[in-house]
Amino acid sequence: MAMDKESLTKRSVELLEEIQRIEKTRQTEGVGYFQVNNLAAQGANLIHAISGPKSLYAESLRNALKHKTPTSQWTAVAGVLQAFHIDLSKDRLGNIRHEVEAIVVSELISQAGKLLKTGGVHPAAAVIVACAGAEEFLRNWCEEQGVVVSEKQRSLNKFAAELRASNQIALPVERRIQSWADYRNDAAYGARWEKITTDIAERLVKEVEDFLVENRHVLG
Repeated sequence: MAMDKESLTKRSVELLEEIQRIEKTRQTEGVGYFQVNNLAAQGANLIHAISGPKSLYAESLRNALKHKTPTSQWTAVAGVLQAFHIDLSKDRLGNIRHEVEAIVVSELISQAGKLLKTGGVHPAAAVIVACAGAEEFLRNWCEEQGVVVSEKQRSLNKFAAELRASNQIALPVERRIQSWADYRNDAAYGARWEKITTDIAERLVKEVEDFLVENRHVLG
């Protein structure tokens, strides 16, 4: 759902108008699960597009649907969407999305570090998870800069190549990222696991961590 700020705000206003229409009839006709779920689904699409599926607003919307009656669900869902619209109209949501993206990346890198310290776990696991964190970071970087990468082409190498082409990163950085991708390929295939040693995994995780610190400004 790629829309500009004006389109997103317009969609949010339309949801508020829908809330008002339902509220008028609710006083005499009540409200049903279908109406609530339909509004919640539309609201979720908008919230996920702006602040992501792990944001506080996304979680609040999910919790709103856990109420036992359609009336209580309606009140909760409408409240979430109204509060979301206020933050959207006042430009408070950009930082929220950045925070969510940063948390996702941080969790992946943290998990990679834990895997390195877990006995009986092959170091290839840490390589795969660390590269997943790097790929998520690069995906966000491309989105921030308006660099379009199709769903089918998304990979460490492709993100790095496109960022290099748009002068976001230098050639040595692109080559470093390509080396991570090579190690991940080895780690992903059991027949090539022997190429991934603990030393290689520790170095790769450290390189990814340093890369994220050096470029933390990308996610605000």
